[in-house]
Amino acid sequence: MSQDAQNPAKSRVNTTKRDRTLPLAGTLQKVAGYGTLTIYKMEASPFWYVRYYEDGKIVRRSLKVADKKEAIKAAKKVFVDLKHRKMNKLPFTKGSGFEVCARGLIKENEARLARGELSKQKVQYDTARLESDLMPHFGKYEIADIDYAVISDYINKLSTADRPLTINTLKIHLSHIKTILKYAQRVGVITSLPAFPKLKTVDTARPWFNSGEYGTLHSVCRSKIGETVKVMTKAGKFLRHVEITQELYDLVIFMTNSFIRPTDIKVLQHKHVAVIRGQETYLRLTHPPTKGHGSPVATLEMAVEVYDRLLARQLIEGFGKPDDYLFQPEQLNRDYALRNLSRQFDQLLKIADLKEAPNGDARTLYSLRHTCIMQRLIKGDNINPLTLARSARTSFEMIDRFYAKHLTAEMNIGQLQSNRVEYAETAKLTNGEGKNPRKSDSLSTTRKKRS
Repeated sequence: MSQDAQNPAKSRVNTTKRDRTLPLAGTLQKVAGYGTLTIYKMEASPFWYVRYYEDGKIVRRSLKVADKKEAIKAAKKVFVDLKHRKMNKLPFTKGSGFEVCARGLIKENEARLARGELSKQKVQYDTARLESDLMPHFGKYEIADIDYAVISDYINKLSTADRPLTINTLKIHLSHIKTILKYAQRVGVITSLPAFPKLKTVDTARPWFNSGEYGTLHSVCRSKIGETVKVMTKAGKFLRHVEITQELYDLVIFMTNSFIRPTDIKVLQHKHVAVIRGQETYLRLTHPPTKGHGSPVATLEMAVEVYDRLLARQLIEGFGKPDDYLFQPEQLNRDYALRNLSRQFDQLLKIADLKEAPNGDARTLYSLRHTCIMQRLIKGDNINPLTLARSARTSFEMIDRFYAKHLTAEMNIGQLQSNRVEYAETAKLTNGEGKNPRKSDSLSTTRKKRS
């Protein structure tokens, strides 16, 4: 029997996975005469490191040397540098520190926000994520010391039982880290990026309304215009009154005939709308880019009818000017405008008993966009998926991954069997009207005769 087997406690210690960034036992050594200045080595690097405590802060740096004597000399230089920084009220963190690069990226993004290249929401989310999650883990590292193990450890510790993050959320964190490291690469702090953990993405399609469900939603909304709903909290206390308005009815029809996202409601103004009347009647929407896509949106014909009705009503109310918004024009706080319409729609879903899809997913305003795309996939006459993607301001890949995920073979059985129709029509021409084609005839043979 082995010694480890005789000593279970020792065996457990040996098999416990160790953090590769922790100081190795036996390497920790204080530098005499330099206060808390300490050198050490860790499993993740062949070089010596130094750490120093000052005013409640801890500074860690790689000394970039493998020899212990050279490490002590380098550590003393770090000490002098830190004292110089303190005397001159300079930050302890060097220019290559994670925090410096992360905040440099925030400033760069704020400039892009001012130029209209990024949304305010993205900058706010990135800043909040940096403060709450990234800095507590990566703030102690130099950019050059962030490798696969450090990033993987962050991902492993991020999702807990109290905070079960989805794969897609974890991928957002990974993307943020990579963006910071790319910024560091652009400014010359590092020359290459480390390897990143790979996470398997599970695509979750948003719920939509089939024809029967949409018919119910439409009729209930029309019948409830002008009614006020009393909204209560789970504890039974009154929260607010929500009125089902004519505007909501117009929005439901408009979204299911225009492919727009709920966030488009915040920015869509009359100056972005061109009414095209000709052989085909539709609206051309040229509102600001959303999610990186800025191609014009071509709506279905029904959207024109809704827009004409909406514009006529707004002109009577004193709105409808080029810079006025299509929905909630009286509300200059556009976040509140979208929230107000979302509240109405949420109450409508509850009244119509359509809040949950058959699989249990909760429906939102986004379900109207999904419905518009799905109806084109099902009812469109051999619609080109790329054309659909362009008008919906998305990509063919996103159509396939998220929107067409609900599409089944039976939904387009006519297109699936289209060759059978072609064969039957060709057989009539080849064998004479009313005669059955010979069993030996194949589609390829028929086409050959036809040519």
